[in-house]
Amino acid sequence: MTAPMTAPQPLPGPTAERNGVTVAVDGTDAGLRAVRWAAAEAAVRRAGLTLLHAAPYAAGSTGSLHAHAWRILARAYTVAHRHAPHVQARTVLVADEPLAALVATSRDTGRLGGLLVVGLAGSGHPTDALVGSLALDLASRAGGPVVVVPRTGTPRGPVVAAVGDPAADVVVLRQARRAAARHGVGLEVLHAARNPGGAAEARDALERLLHTLEASRPGVPTTLRVVREPKYEAVVERSDRASLLVVGAGRGRRHLLGSTTRTAIRLAGCPVLVAVPEPEDPSGDRDS
Repeated sequence: MTAPMTAPQPLPGPTAERNGVTVAVDGTDAGLRAVRWAAAEAAVRRAGLTLLHAAPYAAGSTGSLHAHAWRILARAYTVAHRHAPHVQARTVLVADEPLAALVATSRDTGRLGGLLVVGLAGSGHPTDALVGSLALDLASRAGGPVVVVPRTGTPRGPVVAAVGDPAADVVVLRQARRAAARHGVGLEVLHAARNPGGAAEARDALERLLHTLEASRPGVPTTLRVVREPKYEAVVERSDRASLLVVGAGRGRRHLLGSTTRTAIRLAGCPVLVAVPEPEDPSGDRDS
């Protein structure tokens, strides 16, 4: 069934559907780039698309401010419909501050097996200290997987999973394998080792883990690369030919993201999936 061409009136929540894709809409070019990616992802999933605009400025308004919020959603709906006309899309307007609204939504998308998508503002240049502040804050607090779309990536490129500690990053591998299987592309597992001994140990551990994961979800062509170079350089370099880069949140105290994840979000040449275990499955083991 083709989605209607006229944008539906925005309604208050819910902000997520089972297995669906929710995308943050803010009227910017970066936000519309995220809408296009999210619409394509919803089409692959054969799932619904929710266009979410957090507009505390329009709370209680029935005049120009509400009309402005509606125009933002209507334009996003048009972009989504043109990019994926068969996807059923709906618009949602909430009165919460954007970060609070998206953190709450991430819990719902994670619980329902869905995905939350946001665009990346800023130039992406290493000296741009303000790039993607909302995306970075969201990724550091999200209750479910989040995709940050800085650039569109290589459509048929592999899914690249950046793995540090194999035991700690099982969730990265599981969600990366799921994405590769869904899109029918290969998976490249990347580990940056500090020394030859660490490289050999990591390769052995990852080969064992990948063998176990292959048994649960067979048929995903997988390449393992253990390199001797700074991790952030390896990750950014390989993202330039990937369709999706999957990283762990690497959170420490105060919800701070790991340095490699922050670098990936800022500089990757493709969309970045920050893998967070879904709330109803703390192990991240959801292969259906």
